[in-house]
Amino acid sequence: MLAGLQDTWRPWRAQLWLQRVLLAFSEHGLHGVVLQRGLPLGESWQVQIPPQALLAGRPVLVEVLGDFVGDLLLDRGLISLPVSVALPAAAAHWRVVEWPLSEWPDDPIEALRTIQPDLGLPFGWPQISLDAQPLPGQPLRSLLVAAERSLVEAWIEVFATAGLSLDRLVPSQVCVRQALLASLEACDPDQGVVLLQPEGTACRLLLWRQGVPLFERVLAPGGAGLIAAVQRCLAFYRQQEPALRFGQLWLSEPLPQANDLAAALDLPLEQLASAPYDSLVLLGLAQAP
Repeated sequence: MLAGLQDTWRPWRAQLWLQRVLLAFSEHGLHGVVLQRGLPLGESWQVQIPPQALLAGRPVLVEVLGDFVGDLLLDRGLISLPVSVALPAAAAHWRVVEWPLSEWPDDPIEALRTIQPDLGLPFGWPQISLDAQPLPGQPLRSLLVAAERSLVEAWIEVFATAGLSLDRLVPSQVCVRQALLASLEACDPDQGVVLLQPEGTACRLLLWRQGVPLFERVLAPGGAGLIAAVQRCLAFYRQQEPALRFGQLWLSEPLPQANDLAAALDLPLEQLASAPYDSLVLLGLAQAP
């Protein structure tokens, strides 16, 4: 009888304290934190996920990953809380699209499905799950984040297997932009920002100007090779937009050769993520409206 009362009380307790779990997945790991009334309840935590459970952001071992996540949150006493999830960066693709319209449509997603611009994606419009965010200025532009519908459905199945209440799935690209947006918009509009995101055995390079992503590459993380690769990317982008100068180097997480990289690029270095989140993606997921 006591166990039954505890099971009944647990969801009410979660609702009373307005708690939810944030989970940010990468290809090899999982960052998590609990929010209570919008604020982190303790430090974030990080664990390794089962080997080969993900491939290019897609769950390929759905039951294995679902059981793993369910057991993890059960052990932490979090199984009854709603869960918000940031998908791995490889799960989604983003594009900046210029609208052939003079004003915003009432339903941008439906308008895009009608216009069907060529986005250069590895899947067609019938398979797209899409998020669109307006960008400031003229002409009208949107930042699109697209994922394959079957991939999104596979993630939903993971959390159904885990026995969790899935509140939302958010592409990590959206989370990163949300976390950086105020800082990006405060930058000199004539200067770009170089962002590096260490991701296990790789390092993701993103070039930004204010709130708009300009260029993205996944690079090997090692020593002088990484420095040379970043320099090549910047040289390549300067050929596309010669007037753009880069004014800052940002790191989402610690990187051993960070100081050497900043010196080679002659840019000031700023470390972004810190406790209690320790993950730029988690921070943006917490801030997402």
